[in-house]
Amino acid sequence: MKAVVVNPPNAGVEVRDVPSEPPSQGKVLIRTRLNGLCGTDRGIVSGKLTFSRPPLGYNYLILGHETLGEVVEGNGRLRKGDLVVPVVRRGCGSCLNCNLGRQDFCETGNFTEIGIRGAHGTMREEFLDEERYLVKVPNSLGELGVLLEPLSNVVKALNEVEYVQRRMWWRCGDSTYSCMTAAVLGSGPIGLLFSLALKTMGFNVIVANRRPPSEVESEIVEGIDAKFVNTSEKVDIRPDLLVDTSGHPSAFIPVLPKMKKNGALILFGTTGNESYGMTAEDVTTLVENNILIVGSVNASKSDFEAGVNFLLNWKAKYANLLEKLITKRVKVEEAPDVLTRKLPGEIKTVIEWK
Repeated sequence: MKAVVVNPPNAGVEVRDVPSEPPSQGKVLIRTRLNGLCGTDRGIVSGKLTFSRPPLGYNYLILGHETLGEVVEGNGRLRKGDLVVPVVRRGCGSCLNCNLGRQDFCETGNFTEIGIRGAHGTMREEFLDEERYLVKVPNSLGELGVLLEPLSNVVKALNEVEYVQRRMWWRCGDSTYSCMTAAVLGSGPIGLLFSLALKTMGFNVIVANRRPPSEVESEIVEGIDAKFVNTSEKVDIRPDLLVDTSGHPSAFIPVLPKMKKNGALILFGTTGNESYGMTAEDVTTLVENNILIVGSVNASKSDFEAGVNFLLNWKAKYANLLEKLITKRVKVEEAPDVLTRKLPGEIKTVIEWK
């Protein structure tokens, strides 16, 4: 069958035929409908993400972890024609968190991740998976289900912050977030999904980037009644919650002294090759103002399921706004091209499988 294949840690990507998986009792056969592309995929293709590795016994890795699939042969509660999204991380099998379904908090580091490290991904015509790793998506969501995997990471991060912020009363006098401001640094797909989720929670939302917004970004930000700011100009951001999706310390460190007391910072983005210092005075400011800093990665199955509810809510509330997040659709044969370069104005590019 046709698949998008890489050979980490070496750079490069190709579309070629690979053997189909042999039938396995208890596993569900799924036909891939859409794959979303993200920075992790491009990092693997460029050879910059050195933690990526093929499964044991293979000299190649099938790419793909953002997936919308359709059940071909059901098993248990899943029936033919059901739409599903696979959970990315698979537990180590030995630590307590993994054995309780919280492999996103694996204690050993010996987990695998489909299409990333140690397990083949879903950029192929079809794949087999265990029911426990599959999240059913209502057919009414259709192709928007391809946004569920990145959204699950957003849900997990916000759950973490809400949980830890119970250290005090961190809401308004009417028990909502309506008097609080959340600033999201970065206007890519993750930044916009954070903005949608935070707006749904009731925050006043600022989306920030070091450039003016694209036409699509403006439509989405204005459509959810948020505000876009260009930080290359002089702006004053004083958030209760700061979310960095850029991975650049130069983006979030200058904002830290302006955060409101008892605020929280979510570090979500990752990158490399940037150095930006903090002073002892900066650290004192964080300490004196009780600023919480949370790093967050990956998601559990419960986060995926909660993300389904967000998508259903947004589809009903914002009409065609969600579709605007998908800015480009390509055929499988075009995958190597879009995996080696980011397209102008791109928010989310998806590969369509027929």
